[in-house]
Amino acid sequence: MTSLRSGVKLGLMKKLPQYIFLILMFSVFKSQSIAWEKVPIPDYVDKKTKSPWNFYENFEEEKIGKVKLNKYDINDKGKGKKPFKIKQDTDGNKFLEITVKHGWNKGKYYKTERAEFQTKGKRASNKEIWYGFKLRFPKDFKHINDRVLINQFKNNFAPMKKSPLMGIRFYEDGNTLDIGGETGGIANKKWNKEENKKHGIRVRYFKKNENWNLLEAKTRGEDKKKAWKCGGEQEPEYCKDFNIEKILDVTELGDWTTFKVGIKNSKKNDGFVKVFKDDQLIMNYNGITFDWSGSYYASYIRVGIYRDSDPSGKGYPDQIVHFDDFTVVSDKKTLDKYLK
Repeated sequence: MTSLRSGVKLGLMKKLPQYIFLILMFSVFKSQSIAWEKVPIPDYVDKKTKSPWNFYENFEEEKIGKVKLNKYDINDKGKGKKPFKIKQDTDGNKFLEITVKHGWNKGKYYKTERAEFQTKGKRASNKEIWYGFKLRFPKDFKHINDRVLINQFKNNFAPMKKSPLMGIRFYEDGNTLDIGGETGGIANKKWNKEENKKHGIRVRYFKKNENWNLLEAKTRGEDKKKAWKCGGEQEPEYCKDFNIEKILDVTELGDWTTFKVGIKNSKKNDGFVKVFKDDQLIMNYNGITFDWSGSYYASYIRVGIYRDSDPSGKGYPDQIVHFDDFTVVSDKKTLDKYLK
């Protein structure tokens, strides 16, 4: 009996290093392979207004060169998953690469092309949503002298011919950063000045001396407020109302930047749209955000490139962007925890 016990003990001792190795490998794999993760809603969040989506996605479980995107919908007009690939940096971090080319996924109402994926459609009226992501333009990225959106929060109607509630856009060869959209209107009617003045909210920055400088801002029912008129002896009265950053650092090509967005989708004045770039507040609208006439069916958070087509017909150059750490939750405290 003694020899049997000694033999079993010896066998276990020999295998112990293997067990430890397997446990450590499992722990490392588990900690590094978390991809799509459901995020719990804190007790302090009002359950009546909680976000219809609550998740965190870092793409670590995806295979390099491929993509599943099973938890999302692709805004597909014919190219399917072709614009999307998983890539990996030299430090081992995986991210989503999105490519748009001339003629890809042409628009129905406008001459546009796109490569976007989006959250599953959910009704989000009277809901508070906080989301964010990391964005990188590669070092060889080519801006164009036209509109390029990289993110949208859109309340969709059947049909929908208006801008999203919140969009992040670049214009003029990447020298203008434009944030905002439409808080309401007649959904099936194309953009017009009258409705835009009544429902449009907007902030614009222009690039100068390696900085983003606040150019103008607009809220519902008002004309644009020109920030460049502020600072003199006879500055307009509205200058004291600017409650966002006036100067921001420009993110260099090849570097990551982080966007965070807070939205309260509301027909009342308790609504809001807040946008942060690298934790600097660049949009801070408070008021009605859901004042639509039409057949509403769902809201979406879209990520990817949506741009105007080259009017000459020759085609703009291919554009590639990188996304990572896509997070959607119900409050900013939780968003800050996941998206550092």
